[in-house]
Amino acid sequence: MQAIVVERLGEPEELRIAERPTPRPGPGEIRVEVGAAGVNFMDTGARRLGPAVGQVPFIPGVEGAGRVSALGEGVTEFAIGDRVAWVYAYGSYAEALVLPAASAVPVPDGISDEVAASVMMQGITAHHFTTEAAPVNPGQLTLVHAAAGGAGTRPALACTPVFPAQSSKVSR
Repeated sequence: MQAIVVERLGEPEELRIAERPTPRPGPGEIRVEVGAAGVNFMDTGARRLGPAVGQVPFIPGVEGAGRVSALGEGVTEFAIGDRVAWVYAYGSYAEALVLPAASAVPVPDGISDEVAASVMMQGITAHHFTTEAAPVNPGQLTLVHAAAGGAGTRPALACTPVFPAQSSKVSR
């Protein structure tokens, strides 16, 4: 399979397309044929400073969406062909990756791989900020400071249904 690989830490020029063996899932894991990979600020940091786990070389990318193509022993929650998305599983910049089945979520038919891959990290962050860290309630005026980039705009968008009149005043 082909993958984008970081063999040396540095700038984008260090990204290389390389052939790698197609991974095989172990117990409790699934292999997914990647339909779309999310590209996040975290990925640029890993490319420049190294991945959170492991050493170079590595395949970057921690979120994506695609179809299950193989099941490891004991996996019952997914079937081959199921559409899934994930976050925090290194290797998304490849044609296929293996991840724990518990780290995948089903993707409904009406949602494209591109949308599913782009909302996992940012969507979870926005949900946490607007429901747990600082719960947003109807009638409450909420300022999303630095509503830029994916992690900033998603909380602003999450507030839109709560404040339909004020949301029209939000500028990006």
